[in-house]
Amino acid sequence: MLFCLALGLAVLSAASPTPNAAPPSHTFTDKMAKRIDDLGTELRHDRRSPGLSIAVVEDGRIVYARGFGFGDLEAKRAVDPGTQFYVGGISQQFTAAAILLLQQDGKLKLDDKVTKYVPELTVAPALTIQQLLQQASGLPDYTTAPGVKVDMTRTVKLSDIIAAVDKMTPTAPPGTKFEYNNLNYMIAGLIVERVSGIPLSDYLQQNIFLPLVMNASFYAGDRGISPSHATGYTGSPGHFRRADTWDPAWLFGNGGLVTNVYDLAKWDIGLPLLLRVDAERAMLTPSGVPGEAQYGLGWVIDERGGKRYIWHNGEIAGYLAMNAILPDDNIAVVVLENTDRFASRRVASPEAIAADVLDILVPPAAMHIDNAVLEKAREWLARIADKRIDRTQLTPAFSAYLTDALVARSDFAALGKPQALIPIASSTGDNGDVVYEFFVRFPHDHYHYKLTLAKDGKIDGLVLTP
Repeated sequence: MLFCLALGLAVLSAASPTPNAAPPSHTFTDKMAKRIDDLGTELRHDRRSPGLSIAVVEDGRIVYARGFGFGDLEAKRAVDPGTQFYVGGISQQFTAAAILLLQQDGKLKLDDKVTKYVPELTVAPALTIQQLLQQASGLPDYTTAPGVKVDMTRTVKLSDIIAAVDKMTPTAPPGTKFEYNNLNYMIAGLIVERVSGIPLSDYLQQNIFLPLVMNASFYAGDRGISPSHATGYTGSPGHFRRADTWDPAWLFGNGGLVTNVYDLAKWDIGLPLLLRVDAERAMLTPSGVPGEAQYGLGWVIDERGGKRYIWHNGEIAGYLAMNAILPDDNIAVVVLENTDRFASRRVASPEAIAADVLDILVPPAAMHIDNAVLEKAREWLARIADKRIDRTQLTPAFSAYLTDALVARSDFAALGKPQALIPIASSTGDNGDVVYEFFVRFPHDHYHYKLTLAKDGKIDGLVLTP
């Protein structure tokens, strides 16, 4: 639920080819810092966010960290880089890392059946831990489970959720379909606890936060969260009000992390030191499972400007977050905000802010693309927004994936009319498919848009991501 609010606009592509990476050719400058300052200041002047914090990592160093606006509007308490925020779905990177650390210690394996550790989950006896972390479990939507009252402000027992889900029918066999489901990481957190013998928050503290000197990072409900952490707000620009606080039980394993931009930057720097090469590779390798995104273990595995791009966003009541890395450029950007999109999409998007910062750091190079391809890209932006699908233009495989129900659930029209479509990259896969990549600017946000064409000219994928 948290992830799909930002990714719900995306329509799947086939697996993207991996381009050849160019060596980094950038150095963070005072001019870049000034442009990021101006970006944050402009967002505050437009009142599109109560407060936000931005950090930049380059070549293993934190080269920029600054806060803008207020962590508490009523008290006029300013945000600084040390201000703590809830980061929602970014928490899943840490739960996945905990599983990988337990595997490094020989205490479990990714291909173990989940029922080995959670025998009460009888609805999916063939489900593996890896499929759970890849968001490819096929588990039913727990928010529709019989007897489960979804009130995020009140506590809930995970055992009750599992018992209710066990009475439902899986949405797909394990490992056959990407489908974002917070229950996957709630169960993964439970596995960490049962294998380690200690609470998830304690395991993260001892094995991740302390080794990486993430001194401001805690789990919801834990001691150590500063009373001056950013207050969460909801509403629309200029009309923000305090958001209801979600109970930590709903955030367990999937959305409970409280941290600041300094600590998330340390996480991006320290991940290769924490995990062995094989474990890091497992985390950052796309599953290849069909669906709305190519997912690793707690990360979306993507491309941006023809380069590898790994990221994850987060959203819970009152908070938005984005953690984005360009591995080939040794650059990471972290954006944290104390508002949500539940009441309005006009609030500042952390995905768009991160994209703007990355554009400052690694300016995209516009390229020429044949006019016929450009027109097809424009045509299909309009078709998805208007829900007018011409299946004669699609490959059989993509047409089968792009069901009428999936199109009906898409919300492209909410973005408004595209204001600019800028081609930035193209690459050819082993199967002959060509992926064309664009920047698309909408009235309040901009997105990356990928159009995949098969050798016969038919569309084999469409992706619109932050």
